[in-house]
Amino acid sequence: MKEALLAALGKVVVADEDYSIYTDESGEFWGNAGAGVIFRAKSTGRYLLPLRSKFVNEPGTWGVWGGAIDDSETPEQGARREVREETGYTKSFTLKHLHRYEKGKFRYDTFLAEVPEEFDPSLDWETESFEWYDLADFPDNLHFGLDPIVPKLR
Repeated sequence: MKEALLAALGKVVVADEDYSIYTDESGEFWGNAGAGVIFRAKSTGRYLLPLRSKFVNEPGTWGVWGGAIDDSETPEQGARREVREETGYTKSFTLKHLHRYEKGKFRYDTFLAEVPEEFDPSLDWETESFEWYDLADFPDNLHFGLDPIVPKLR
């Protein structure tokens, strides 16, 4: 797995029986399609943002939970899988489509995931830390993908 991760960080196409990462044709994105979520806790109205680790594109920015989706998945299915994989959250939640980003052949769908209460996600190598924020207090160093989404949260 370590070799696959290092190769992916170098934008090399890699696949093995345990783990696979691939880039789109431009080498700019992991995979040809992606999906992710921004969580909102109904009880507090706050949003859960992950701080992206140094091992991913746009490190040190606050983004959404998500990643590449499989060819056989819909964006919603991919977003639900990414929630389980990246946060460990297994309770029920609703999804509302917020935005589709497209660049060349790449597309990324972002959803609002409403959960009853705030929770502490489990973190993996993609996420350095997390924080629950009021919308008015979002940090300045947001991932570029959040720019078109923030107005839709108001």
